Amino acid sequence: MRFGVCTGIDNFEGVENAVKAGFDYVESRFAFFAESTDEEFEDAKNNLKKLGIKCEASNCFIPREFPISDSNCDRQGLAEYIEKGMKKGVEVGLKTIVLGSGGARRIPENVSYREAFCNISNILNEVIAPVAEKYDITIVIEPLRRAECNIINTVKEGVALASSSGEYNIQGLGDLFHMMKEGDTFDDIKDLKGSIKHAHLACPETRLYPKNLDEFDYKGFIDALNFAGCERCSIEASTDDYNSDVFIAGKVVDELRKV
Repeated sequence: MRFGVCTGIDNFEGVENAVKAGFDYVESRFAFFAESTDEEFEDAKNNLKKLGIKCEASNCFIPREFPISDSNCDRQGLAEYIEKGMKKGVEVGLKTIVLGSGGARRIPENVSYREAFCNISNILNEVIAPVAEKYDITIVIEPLRRAECNIINTVKEGVALASSSGEYNIQGLGDLFHMMKEGDTFDDIKDLKGSIKHAHLACPETRLYPKNLDEFDYKGFIDALNFAGCERCSIEASTDDYNSDVFIAGKVVDELRKV
């Protein structure tokens, strides 16, 4: 399994420190690919090349102006948005896109859970998967805790949604923070062997960067991910001092690689 860290690819110092800390790749916001000017993107692309690292994953996929749980979602506009972003993303090594996007998938008051689930599944099948296939990109469904979103809150629900789309390039994700808040277990990850392709790591108590192996059973999480066949795991956490915490987290990752 490869380990990465979330930082903007337009942040040269942030990416440089990710490299120095020993991470294999960076994970950046999809909005940068979809909304940056050609000049902004070329600058970031050149920086990644100079530093010898790729942006293999991306998060914050769909903005809230595309409510994918609602049948009135602008599908054409969404297709154009993700096409523009994916076209740029593959130029810097993008392979996986995280669909968390709580604002976009939240169920509106006038829509039932069943209808919302079907709407998201249909958009995955009819809009997102075809564009992703064109660029050989896998979409992973990120379950979010109930405090942040009112649909798809557990790992098994995320995989159920991915499976309902009927598309091989729609898979599941395990986010340690959300998992612990919603009562998911490491056995749930193992039960979903073959369906968990990406993961996020943070201290489940504080949502901060991991500091050491004594604060939580991170090895148990990584062991479960390895058993399930997960391809990548990114540090996605809060921090007041990224340029310091990234090196501390890098040391934790060094220990986790030995699992």
